[in-house]
Amino acid sequence: MLARVKNSAIAACCLIFLLPASFAEAATHVEVTVDQLNIRSTPGTTSQIIGTITKATRLPIVQGQKEWTQVKLSNGKTGWVNNKYVKMLEIPQPKYVKSNVDMLNVRAEPNATSQILQVIDKNSVFLQVKKQGEWAQIKLSDKASGWVNARYLVETTAPQPVPTPTPPPAPAPVPAPAPTPAPVPVPQPTPVPTVPELPSGLGAGSLTLNESYEVYDAPDFLGTVIGQVNGGSTITHYGYADGWYTIDYYGRYAYIFKPIVTEETGQVTPTPAGEIPVQPAPAPVPAEASIRVRNADTNLRSGPGTNYPVIGNVQPGQTFPIVQTVGDWYVIRMPDNSLAYIAGWIVDRIPAAGSSSPGGTGTAGVGYNQGMIGNETVYIYHTHNRESWRNVARNTQGSSVDDPEINITLVGKRLGEILQAKGIPTMVNQDDFAQKLAEQKKSYAMSYTESYKAVAAAATTSPYLKYIFDIHRDSDEPRSKVAITINGKTYSRILFVIGTANPNYLENKKLADALHARLEAYYPGLSRGVILKGKNEGNGVYNQSISSGSLLLEFGGTNNTLEECYNTAEAFAEVFVQHMLESQIAFKQ
Repeated sequence: MLARVKNSAIAACCLIFLLPASFAEAATHVEVTVDQLNIRSTPGTTSQIIGTITKATRLPIVQGQKEWTQVKLSNGKTGWVNNKYVKMLEIPQPKYVKSNVDMLNVRAEPNATSQILQVIDKNSVFLQVKKQGEWAQIKLSDKASGWVNARYLVETTAPQPVPTPTPPPAPAPVPAPAPTPAPVPVPQPTPVPTVPELPSGLGAGSLTLNESYEVYDAPDFLGTVIGQVNGGSTITHYGYADGWYTIDYYGRYAYIFKPIVTEETGQVTPTPAGEIPVQPAPAPVPAEASIRVRNADTNLRSGPGTNYPVIGNVQPGQTFPIVQTVGDWYVIRMPDNSLAYIAGWIVDRIPAAGSSSPGGTGTAGVGYNQGMIGNETVYIYHTHNRESWRNVARNTQGSSVDDPEINITLVGKRLGEILQAKGIPTMVNQDDFAQKLAEQKKSYAMSYTESYKAVAAAATTSPYLKYIFDIHRDSDEPRSKVAITINGKTYSRILFVIGTANPNYLENKKLADALHARLEAYYPGLSRGVILKGKNEGNGVYNQSISSGSLLLEFGGTNNTLEECYNTAEAFAEVFVQHMLESQIAFKQ
């Protein structure tokens, strides 16, 4: 009998040791313990590798299965990692609760006989500080907390910040009656407050978040996302620069991206129930300033607050001129000249024309790259920006197939919108290089000299710029060479052109070869391959000396259509994003 008990105990211990770490402890995240770790599509060493992550990267756990853990990647997708190469972490997240009964006592100590501090109802939301047995400690205010029986609590979302009502204006003093009529004083206009400049640096302090933010290990969108801070919480920061706050994230320095938006003194007065919100008079901002949308299906509202009705949606990459500003909200002008409000913390503010761009020199590239922010990873431009297609071009004299409006820039714009929607900060240059050459009385042969100014300015403006794509369409090639139908959809075939007369030639070719191989794997025949051109065969440089991620992309030829080029842009974006992920570049989606 004793032997049987002993054997049972040994078996139980072995079973505990065989349990995955995610079940053995209440882990919420994994942390990579090796230099490079493969992420696989399913649990097992024979499944497809969908990416790699580096040492010390932290990722949230989705579920565990024997020796494998499913994690959520920084692009929103999931993958599996082997438990032998990670350690399990329990990273507590802010938890908000509310009572599920009408009257719940809040006590000074975690027991039913201690002093009652106050009584709460079902409508109030509180931050749960900690749990002790059947009791939970909740935060009542900045200075007070109390204990409630946890069985009367339910988890809920963070409370929305309550706007501070605008105090009523002080009544104007009534002048004392005078024996003789006094001249009526002329009211002086209220001084218009000047809009302060956005700070380039900020000291330490506290920061209350209106929404959730992803936490990065470096002040860089290409850095690793190591967690999240929830909306409604107040955090301590240690400095601000270029849109990034340095914060303390569980004992280590980390970063969140929250650009400071210039605020005015006015606040939104809450609207009584049943009344239509009235838009307060906004304060002016510099003329020609605009915003660029970051996220998909961003709401437009009738007033400056989330309590106002949604009147429409906009998509990533779209830009709109700023008419006025109200606190954290912008009034923007739509294409039909109607006005709408959009939240300032979910868009990028584009400086007015003529103002210096972040990180720029203030002199190089003047008049180029209107709307560039300074956080872009991908830059798209079109040296021969008026290249068009025979079925739509209005200029078909000689060998020209050009159009001032329906041209190759639309393809670059579509590609940029797709990348932006996938979380990759992208700038699509819209400069009319053909017009600039004409204004300077320069020949068409000077096109690359002209577009070089824009590319060089972009590289100066954004220190994160890694990929530079010059998009063209090829010459008068037969459709049998430049069009292909795959699964019922017709595409313009894409050709990679690499100039050999620059020091980045080998790195650029390596990138082109990798993307060509991916296209062949997913869209067989879509790529026409990679060709090399020296000075004796063309320009030889093609502005590819600026970055080791520079490509000239020929989307079809004159006998393709815009729709076919759009299809190719979508296919190229898909394989390019996969290349970024598997090249250990993390990005936000």
